[in-house]
Amino acid sequence: MIEVKHITKSYNGKKALDNVSFCLGKNETMCIIGSMGSGKSTLLRCIAGLEHPEEGSICIDGCPLTQKNAGGYNYIGMVFQDFNLFPHFNVLHNLTLAPIKVLGVSEKEAEEQAYQQLQKVGLGEKAFLFPNELSAGQKQRVAIARCLMMKPRLMLFDEPTSALDPIATAEVMDVMRKLKKEITQVIITHKISLVNEIADSIIFMQNGKVCEKGSPADLLYAPKQAATRSFLSYQKNMIYRIENAQFDRPELNARIECYCNRFGLGSQAFHFVQLVVEEILNLLPLDNGLDLVLSKSDTEVRMSLNITLSFEEKMYLDPLQAKDDLSLSLIEGLCDVIQETTNEDGRKLIHLELNKERLL
Repeated sequence: MIEVKHITKSYNGKKALDNVSFCLGKNETMCIIGSMGSGKSTLLRCIAGLEHPEEGSICIDGCPLTQKNAGGYNYIGMVFQDFNLFPHFNVLHNLTLAPIKVLGVSEKEAEEQAYQQLQKVGLGEKAFLFPNELSAGQKQRVAIARCLMMKPRLMLFDEPTSALDPIATAEVMDVMRKLKKEITQVIITHKISLVNEIADSIIFMQNGKVCEKGSPADLLYAPKQAATRSFLSYQKNMIYRIENAQFDRPELNARIECYCNRFGLGSQAFHFVQLVVEEILNLLPLDNGLDLVLSKSDTEVRMSLNITLSFEEKMYLDPLQAKDDLSLSLIEGLCDVIQETTNEDGRKLIHLELNKERLL
């Protein structure tokens, strides 16, 4: 359906895309993952015709997309993370403008199609509202409906849920799941849960190149490249280094909140995780530093906390040696599993599994 062959794009002499190639079949969904600056958005902009590569080619159904053949871009819809709705037009006008101006559709026909698309995204009663009267999730669904008005063969999504709260994210993901059955999709996202659920294939990009590609089963759970493994570890886990007792506590709390939001956990879960971290740190020596890793299970509502610190003879979670009985009692009440061990190189390892009922 879409074939990208060896495209290269540079800015000020620096390659943003370097010999990128992939193929995607009809009604398949591809997710593109990678760190900021890896070339993901530039790739989507080249496919959409907002940028033009210096080398290589892009074809849809065998037809090359070029500046001379600009009509081919009408078959591509693109949804941005910041919605890009016209603020001075109501929802209906936002949807009908392009079909009337670009495709020559009559106003009556365009309005009929608009109501159909709004019903599809669950916003049939919002036609006469303006963007500032909508929630963020509703704005993004209007943006999706607007793209569908042009009857695209391919939909491009550039971080469609990055600016949304968990509820709005769920709303947009529900629409994208339904579209998966109807249209080819290329999605840039940092939400591994979305990738795992919706993708038929995945590309991991680094430094403007395709570092690895494969199915979700292969790339997410058995990546071949060290760079892919490192990226996925960072996405799945919250890794935080505490250097000493004067570390930045607000920063740690903000990181915990962002991590909980990534998995759609609410404020109650965030405060629970924050409390566990606060109490365990109250029991540990911080002057020599430690590594804290928060991990979320892929299969259930389960979160683990792993801490590595320099070995000392003392057992910090032993009732006879713990420096704060109240903190230890709280930890015991908040966690289903508490383990304190020492590995072969003499480093202390503490593993906690948080009570999953409190995360719901």
